[in-house]
Amino acid sequence: MQRRRFSLDEKEVARLRQREAETRNVRELRRLQAVRLYGSGVELADIVDTVGQGERSIWRWVSDYRRDGLSGLRPGWAGQNASKLSAAQRAAIKRKVENYRPDQIVPRDVRVSQGQFWTVSDLQVAVKTWYGVEYGCADSYRTL
Repeated sequence: MQRRRFSLDEKEVARLRQREAETRNVRELRRLQAVRLYGSGVELADIVDTVGQGERSIWRWVSDYRRDGLSGLRPGWAGQNASKLSAAQRAAIKRKVENYRPDQIVPRDVRVSQGQFWTVSDLQVAVKTWYGVEYGCADSYRTL
C-alpha cells in the first residue's frame, strides 16, 4: 500500500470546513468535503461512499486544491441549466424568495405547500409560472 503524500494541517481543515459552511453550491461542497477527508487520512473507499464520486475525481480535486487552493475547488462548469435564465431573472427570483413567502406571490391553485416557507417544489412551480423554465435537477432550484 502506498503512502499518502497529501495531508492537511488543522488550519487548512478549519478553512475547508468554513468554506463548506458558506457554499450553497452542491458540487463545490462535495469537492471541499472530499479534499478535507482525504487530507485528514480517511480511507479513499469511505470518501467515495460519502461524496458519491469516483477515485479519479477525488484525486483530481486534491490536485486542484494543491495547485490553486480553495479557488481550485469551485466548479467551472455552469451546466446546461445556466443559460435558461438570465442574470437579471435569477436576481429577481432571489429577491422574491428573500422578501416574500410562497403564499404571497404564487397562486394557491399551483402552489405545492401551504406557502409559509419556500420548498424546492414551490420554487419549481414559481419559476415555470414566471419564466416558463423547467430544470431537470432539483439541485438547480436549490442553487437559485
